[in-house]
Amino acid sequence: MSNLYADIQYIGQVGVIMRRNGYNVAVDPYLTDSVDRLSNFPPGFWTRRYAPPVDPDRLDDLQLVLITHEHLDHLDPETLLRIAKASPSCTFAGPRACVELLNEIGIATHRLEALQFGVPFACDGGLTVHPIPAWHEERDVDAEGWDRFLGYMLAWDDLTIYHAGDTLVQEELLAILKTYRIDIGLLPINGRDLFRNRLGIDGNMNAREAAALTADTGIEIVIPLHFDLYPNNSEGITGFVEELYTRYPGQKFHVFQPGETRHIGVQR
Repeated sequence: MSNLYADIQYIGQVGVIMRRNGYNVAVDPYLTDSVDRLSNFPPGFWTRRYAPPVDPDRLDDLQLVLITHEHLDHLDPETLLRIAKASPSCTFAGPRACVELLNEIGIATHRLEALQFGVPFACDGGLTVHPIPAWHEERDVDAEGWDRFLGYMLAWDDLTIYHAGDTLVQEELLAILKTYRIDIGLLPINGRDLFRNRLGIDGNMNAREAAALTADTGIEIVIPLHFDLYPNNSEGITGFVEELYTRYPGQKFHVFQPGETRHIGVQR
């Protein structure tokens, strides 16, 4: 029997930092108040519940930053430029549209990697990143087959971690996920509704869908994301926990506090 673990730190919204085998990966780090300053929403609509739990200027040990899509709470130029300076050898990877934006804000081309579904990205530390399509309201694929929205399956030696990014649940997504044995799944649970759609806010799976996806795809440990930073784009956490206890007793999960790091994994 072997123990398979990664150190996972939650940094807000869907942002996490994962460390294993001496290789450190951030996904969608958002560590400023850029969203709060958006002017095309009702006053006060975007107000962070808590300050960034990590200073991006101190993230000097990252080898890879994965971006799932271009929305500001996932691709924040202020955060990413500060990380790029703090970790000068770090690679930034994501959908081709995101890579183009990263280059425009000043991150050098040689530090960028465009990722595409069906094309694995091999890294150091025993890590291979498999891009997974995401349906942020819908799947958006250009004529050359590049997805606008992605999630990521991180195959780290024998440990497999799925970060969904922002997505709804679709049969096609479930079929893709079932081709993997997922040890740890990180899923958005903030849902969607007409009134948020009116404001141009694209939605995600809700608590019931996230819990059902967890059971349907056999995720060993599930971690909910996208529920605690912006109350106006959230359905809270209690519904998700209730779904797990009521419908899927015994399902392993962990609810992170901002900035918390946990040694999370499985035994096989």
